[in-house]
Amino acid sequence: MYRYLIGFCAGLLIFIFVISVAVSQVYPSAGTAWVLTGQQQAATAPHFQQRFHSASAVSQWEDNHADISIGGHYSQYNAKKITQLGYMYNQKLDWQMGQKEQQLRHWMTLNQQDYESLFLHFQNDTQFEIPNNNHGVHTPLYGTPEFVAIQEASTLTRQGRIKPLSMPIQQPLVLKKNQTLYLFSSEKLIGLDIEFDGQQLESSNITISYATRDIATNTLEYAWQPLLTQPLASTLNSRWPSPLRWPRVSISSQLGSQLSAQLNVEHARFYALKIEINNPITGLTLTKLRLPSWYQFTEKSKKHYVTIPGWDPINDRNKDGYIDDSEYLQRLNNNASARLPYQARLIPLGRMWNEKSALCYVNLFSALNRTLLTDYLYQHWQQQGYRGAYNDSLYRVPNSTQFPTTTEGNILELQIPVRQAGKSYWQSLSAFNQHLQQTNPQAWIGANISDLNLFSQPDLQSLVAGFNFFVREDYINPSLGLSQQRGLLQRWEHFLLNAQGKRSVLMAHMRKGGKVRWQGHSQANWQHDQSTNLAIFYLLNNPRLDFYQQWNNSFYYSSKNTRADNYYQPGIPNNVAYQPTAMLRYNIGQPISAPDNYPPVDYVDKDNNIMATSLDTQLTVNNQTRSITPSHWFYFYRQANRLLPWQQPQPPTVAVIARRYQHGLILYYTDRNGGNKQFSEQARVTLDLPGYYRRLNADGSLSERINKITLTGYQGIILIPEPSPS
Repeated sequence: MYRYLIGFCAGLLIFIFVISVAVSQVYPSAGTAWVLTGQQQAATAPHFQQRFHSASAVSQWEDNHADISIGGHYSQYNAKKITQLGYMYNQKLDWQMGQKEQQLRHWMTLNQQDYESLFLHFQNDTQFEIPNNNHGVHTPLYGTPEFVAIQEASTLTRQGRIKPLSMPIQQPLVLKKNQTLYLFSSEKLIGLDIEFDGQQLESSNITISYATRDIATNTLEYAWQPLLTQPLASTLNSRWPSPLRWPRVSISSQLGSQLSAQLNVEHARFYALKIEINNPITGLTLTKLRLPSWYQFTEKSKKHYVTIPGWDPINDRNKDGYIDDSEYLQRLNNNASARLPYQARLIPLGRMWNEKSALCYVNLFSALNRTLLTDYLYQHWQQQGYRGAYNDSLYRVPNSTQFPTTTEGNILELQIPVRQAGKSYWQSLSAFNQHLQQTNPQAWIGANISDLNLFSQPDLQSLVAGFNFFVREDYINPSLGLSQQRGLLQRWEHFLLNAQGKRSVLMAHMRKGGKVRWQGHSQANWQHDQSTNLAIFYLLNNPRLDFYQQWNNSFYYSSKNTRADNYYQPGIPNNVAYQPTAMLRYNIGQPISAPDNYPPVDYVDKDNNIMATSLDTQLTVNNQTRSITPSHWFYFYRQANRLLPWQQPQPPTVAVIARRYQHGLILYYTDRNGGNKQFSEQARVTLDLPGYYRRLNADGSLSERINKITLTGYQGIILIPEPSPS
């Protein structure tokens, strides 16, 4: 253990040195980012095939055309320039143990710590409503074994071949004499539900045993201890008491590589069962092999409910981590019916990701757990070449949304109801992330908050301190209005984050209106919306803190090629197609102050009450006065409804918001609410410019010199100043 600690500390020092290097910037006036790169493929579009002739060529281009890459990978190419950031879901671990869980459990075993202490548990049986979906149905939570293998009969000279079985069983499996089934589980099992089909089943027996030592190919037949033997029947609900000493065993790399990558990760250990059918009759088939459910599922008034059993240590009289039949009958807390602690873990059944999800909420309130998870993250980042990571599911914490309980809900470790745990859990998550930052202030510790305003919601304010960068998914769109929910006039929260030195990845999408959404995929429509999105980014941009990413109308990211339904030309690598590379190359300098002869923009809250102006350095929200970076936005043009004396000021009905750069002028023409197809198609305004300019085109070229500009609804442009003619 001491050798591990010394090795880890040395590795951490190297890691800190590596990630302390400043992030370089590819383009002169904007940081840029990729999101979830991967699955690169050669281009098939005619004029792109030569340059992007392979997946590696695409990866190399990505490495040279953005500053940071979050959550992705470059499996075919060793990225040298780009700053790579990984994923981190610090609030959850998987029930089915992968690399992370196995490493953590290994360390805890060395320290004689209980792996179960990593998790939160319900103290009492807890019922809550769940959606009618398939989340988790192909995991042990719903009875599907993690991993099952079958071995053919061995002879004196040859070991029987072993192969994995797909679970759940789809087709009846014909069983032959001397075949053996092996089942591997991350946790102890105290039963199996098995179904057979055949004649005279009672003439055969089934024996279920557990492994008592590590397993290799030549030791599969040894060191097994029987749990039970019983006559065969069409339906068997086999149950057994948990053995007092049931070790987790390793599987040799040779055997693991034959079966599953899950069995072959470093430090992997599992609870193993062997299932033997003695004298099987001809034609015997196995039709079902499932774990008995420790949950209770009910339906009432067309609503679906689940009850998670509670775990209360006072019921475990001999402190062996298992409630046997005698202890169960003498429980001091009759409202806690779990036999094993893992059965009571806080798992948001029905509210995960997909049918293979099995997430368990982590106890981040424990200082030991926070230290352990920190050690793992820094080791993992060093191995992967990451300079940090971000959390893509910040809202997934124990609270009333994840657990809309109808009965009980008390969390054993916190002694509060789960419905009230959200704020406390976000605070603990923030504390954990602050610990990560204190361990290495240069690490990127981030979260995806989309267009969420952390300052307007008291429960979320603690998260600001917990992260030093934020991913703002769907933050920019080519029909963004002024004051609809989180419109431009409410984007003051972005400049509050900037004032605290927080970095942001501002992501532009095509989902919420714009030429592409309303009129279809054409080159002109794409160039219009890409130009508008980039102009909006330049309105928001704080150099060295903000990074731009342009995407399509979906949330499915990759480096694959474009298709006819997500771009005007299929067969181009996604990031090559979507990034406005030619426009980004143009140097417009840094933002500068607004001119004196134009009115500043008023920031508003969700009720359109004025909070501050774009020139202010302070803003008050929730009775707290905070520093804000002045955006220096100004109204280049605006129209407002006439107000009666007793009416509150309202945002303009239409406006052109502007921002100056050293070598550029940004204009964006929009309306109050945004997302209005009619405004996009019919609105038009012609304005005098304060001098001569050239418009930056989508291909990076400049227009002829102009001193007037005509804008259509939801159009953003970048103007380059020209000296006045002599």
